[in-house]
Amino acid sequence: MLMKSSNPLKISVWASTLGADLLTLCRFLDKREDIRLTTFVENPERFKMEAGWRLDPLMSPVFQKGFSAYLHAFRHYGDITIVDNGVPFFKTSPKLFVLWHGFGWKGPDDRNTFAFMQSRILRWWGDPSRPNPDFRWQCFGEWDRRFRSEVSDFHSKNLVVLGSAFHDEIIKPLDKKKVADFYPFDLMNRKTVLLAPTWHYRGVFGQWGEEWDLFKKFIDFLIKKKANLILRMHDRWRYDKSYVRQIDRLSRENPHVMIKFKDQYQDNTVDLRLADVLITNFSSVANLFYATGRPTVHLYPVANPDAPYRMPRMWGGVLTEKKLPTARSMWKLPLEENGGLVANSETELLSHVEKALNDPDCCKEMSRAFLKKYMLEPDGKNCKRILLELQQFAQTS
Repeated sequence: MLMKSSNPLKISVWASTLGADLLTLCRFLDKREDIRLTTFVENPERFKMEAGWRLDPLMSPVFQKGFSAYLHAFRHYGDITIVDNGVPFFKTSPKLFVLWHGFGWKGPDDRNTFAFMQSRILRWWGDPSRPNPDFRWQCFGEWDRRFRSEVSDFHSKNLVVLGSAFHDEIIKPLDKKKVADFYPFDLMNRKTVLLAPTWHYRGVFGQWGEEWDLFKKFIDFLIKKKANLILRMHDRWRYDKSYVRQIDRLSRENPHVMIKFKDQYQDNTVDLRLADVLITNFSSVANLFYATGRPTVHLYPVANPDAPYRMPRMWGGVLTEKKLPTARSMWKLPLEENGGLVANSETELLSHVEKALNDPDCCKEMSRAFLKKYMLEPDGKNCKRILLELQQFAQTS
């Protein structure tokens, strides 16, 4: 049972990316009279032009991140600040709650990975590696909680198993007619494939051959199958200019292809809800999509996982590379642990996609088994769990 208070709980959300779990929780909190929500995001005006906003807009204030946002936060000091994977430069509330931006496979997510984030938390909210009444970290399941404690070095008493907020939303049916105008192709009479790769492997198909030849073959295959393609890439600045030009060209030359770079289209919720099939090289969006029971095809992202690997990474706002002894050392969870089909070649990819388009239940049991093992099963109550934790957290001293 949710706690009640005569005074609204003041929550500020500082979003690195306002999508999936974080956006779903904002929508849930926004509708409650006992919550006063303020959200800070990059380019809010652009965000308000997206399909998700038109479908379910936030009624509470949404501000541009930046220096003026800190001034606002100081004037309207909240009770709790919620972040995804970026901590504010200054203290914006007495308490900090981390709603991490995906479960996923990428690692190693050890203490060194979180050194900068931990130092920022320590500076303003206290030591996250010790029991701390002013700090909480949301976990997707018990496996995630143990990992964050034993590997990431966040104290177990600061970790709470609450599941995925977006699972509450993605399991609900979507009326495609309400968002059809935001897509350049026919959503109603053609199936839609969502290709959502991570950026940590540079390209998408390059491990199997020439990237653009394989892209063309893949798109030609989807056209033959009368399917649309949404290609969700990460931020443009994570790729070299020639790669971005080639991606843009795919959209211009193919009317059934829509390209979305993350820095222009933050909200991934509608794409994930309407997709009939997800294809990804092990992005954490797969763990969200599993809740639908619809098929996921995983692209095995490297030719040889035991060979040395140079992993792109962000460090201090600069794109660099890190030398790894093998590709396996960049994964916190073996890629063999997944809830769908795995493609190790172009031939396997096309075969799996054809199977997924013809049999929408082909991955249902696999995805259900993964969620049961690694995350809270989607029962539509995760946002309520998070709210109850926030209410209890606010009263902890």
